[in-house]
Amino acid sequence: MKTDMPLSKPVRLLISQTEDLLDTEISLIRNPEADPNGTLVDIYTYNVERNIILLPSHYIGLLKDFLIARHCVHLLIKGSAAKKSHYLVCSFTGDSMYRGIHQIYIDALKDEAKKEKKLPVIKLIRMLGILYSNVNDEINELPWNPITNASVYHRMPPLRKTQLYYLMKEGKMDMDAMVEYESVIPRRYFVLSKSMFYARDQYLAKTLPADELMPVVNIPQMKKFNHLEVKEMLTTRWTHTSWYQSRIFGDTMLEIMEKYLQNIDWNAEPGLDYFHEIYKTGVKMTDHFLSYMSMKGWFAWESSKHLLEAREKKAAYEYGALKKIFGDLIEKSALDDGTET
Repeated sequence: MKTDMPLSKPVRLLISQTEDLLDTEISLIRNPEADPNGTLVDIYTYNVERNIILLPSHYIGLLKDFLIARHCVHLLIKGSAAKKSHYLVCSFTGDSMYRGIHQIYIDALKDEAKKEKKLPVIKLIRMLGILYSNVNDEINELPWNPITNASVYHRMPPLRKTQLYYLMKEGKMDMDAMVEYESVIPRRYFVLSKSMFYARDQYLAKTLPADELMPVVNIPQMKKFNHLEVKEMLTTRWTHTSWYQSRIFGDTMLEIMEKYLQNIDWNAEPGLDYFHEIYKTGVKMTDHFLSYMSMKGWFAWESSKHLLEAREKKAAYEYGALKKIFGDLIEKSALDDGTET
């Protein structure tokens, strides 16, 4: 381990165990421009020689230790998969991106038909690729957030109060994201995004356990559904709101999450086999989520290198998908400079 940071004893031990199990080295680096959640730059995802955990410069004490611990658990999951079989992620190809964008376009048209104020065509077209990429990012993150948090909670009791504080802030930020664009984004994708976060936070609230994490307590838009009677919730007034729908879909996603994670022994002896089983569980859970959200064929399990290359080719893939949908009505310049053709 390379760092000059002061670390608590449990975190030093976790880092040492991670390095021993994976036969690797971890460097901890502060950076004023680092993501608030910290960033894991690992050898299994990127073309680097050692694993790096980037942290915001102002993070100190147990908050810093918690983020390091969470990234170490994620590194153990990635590393065990790479050593025991293959570490794969949800990547995409030109064909899979076309399938996703085409379905988003159909859903967007259904929503636009109900609106008095229509979205300009060029903005609608640009939104398709953005939403597809957003789903790809969220589906690659969804299983590992609750898994790493549950693991840290059970294995590192001294970090629990700090972890709870951090997760409350994280949950509120995720639920607030995209709210300003709710009237623009197709209802289905706004709801599915919020449903994923709702399921995650509900699971963590049960697992940690901490009532303070419950979305219906923390999220203003969710509070109104907390004590409603069934008769009230079935009225048109409530069932037509995106937040009500987010809770309904989120409850099903929570059931899926609990189905796959209920058999994990969070206090079991950590080893490569143990973390490899957790990785396989996360993959199965992700497949179930994609099936539930009717997104089969949108993504493909490929190497992390494949995903990095796909992101570099994203503009070409997106243009190819839009060309299939709109034909000669669209030109590449329309996406580049905002002009409508």
